[in-house]
Amino acid sequence: MVNSANQTFDYLQQGAMSPVLTIRRYQGESPHHQHAFTQLVLPIHGRMEIEVQGHGARLDTSTAALVAPGMAHAQQADADSCFLVLDCPSSWLQDKALDTLAQRIYVPVSPAARRLIEFAELAGSQALINHAEQLAPLLLSALAAGPQSATGGLQRLLAQVQANPAAAWSNEAMASLAAVSLSQLHLRFRELLDTTPQAWLTQVRLRQAQRWLTDTHLPIAEIALRCGFCDQAALTRAMSRQCGTTPAVWRKTTGMKSPR
Repeated sequence: MVNSANQTFDYLQQGAMSPVLTIRRYQGESPHHQHAFTQLVLPIHGRMEIEVQGHGARLDTSTAALVAPGMAHAQQADADSCFLVLDCPSSWLQDKALDTLAQRIYVPVSPAARRLIEFAELAGSQALINHAEQLAPLLLSALAAGPQSATGGLQRLLAQVQANPAAAWSNEAMASLAAVSLSQLHLRFRELLDTTPQAWLTQVRLRQAQRWLTDTHLPIAEIALRCGFCDQAALTRAMSRQCGTTPAVWRKTTGMKSPR
């Protein structure tokens, strides 16, 4: 982390009573660690691969991470990425918005929260230091209220698709499960995930295929069907287009060695 992050860490570990807002650039890979305060990581631009308590995700401008006190976590960010980080002392854990957010690790960034993040970037470091106690509650409220009211159905849909990516997920089926119209479905995906429903579905299926290619000896054709692709050729086309490689090459470079 940059020096300001280390100073914040010392400040809060010593029992500070106020929230701290900083703009940070993480350098290289950070090994697993934990701290005694709650930390909210909000991408301004760029991406971060993060793992919290064994649950991994990629943070971008549509997704934030909430790391509760004592949670082991590690991360690696893009070299040119930038993040707004809110560190909250233990005394803030009774805040209603923070308590609501603490039920999840990865939190969708609502349009209102995105505007506050952009404002924080423009305000600069000194303004964040001076006005953290005023800005932090607004940020927490925007994250806690916005995603839940606007995307509760979408979160249910995302969980169902990730649990069963091979199902016949047409746009109509997705909209029905999310309890929204087709146009609203596309709007929700664009606002929160910056993609389309079918493009996101393909990514989910590809990630599952990559895991099985790496961790199992299942035939590629069987993996394709289990992930929702119509055949091995469809999986190969999708992986070549999205990942620049083929299932066979992926398995050769990342997979388990064949049993003797």
